Amino acid sequence: MANQEALNLLRSGQVDAYNKWIKLRRKETEKGVNLNDQDLSGLKLHFVDLRDARLNGANLQGAELEGADLRKARLRGADLEGANLHNARLRGADLRNANLSRANLEQAKLKKAKCKGAIFEGANLQGVNLKDVKAL
Repeated sequence: MANQEALNLLRSGQVDAYNKWIKLRRKETEKGVNLNDQDLSGLKLHFVDLRDARLNGANLQGAELEGADLRKARLRGADLEGANLHNARLRGADLRNANLSRANLEQAKLKKAKCKGAIFEGANLQGVNLKDVKAL
């Protein structure tokens, strides 16, 4: 079940308030926020903290995720077509079967990311070290 408070903050563009909320939540629980199958398309989420978030099947088409922290996020089957992930941290993220077509991944950190079946057609991978990406 998606976390409604997180959704409300993100959809209203309150990234700073969300980041403070998730920091407090992490003190109470180690689980990441559940945003599976949610529509977050086109949202401006610069520098958002989505570490350990469950975003499987989420629609993030055209989302602005520049500088976002997506370490160990679960993005299996997520749609990130045209998303801006410039300088995003995706270390250990699960991107299996995700659609990253035409996404901007310039300078993104993908070390140990799981990318089997992910689609990178037309994606900007400038400055990305693909050496440590799993199953690319």
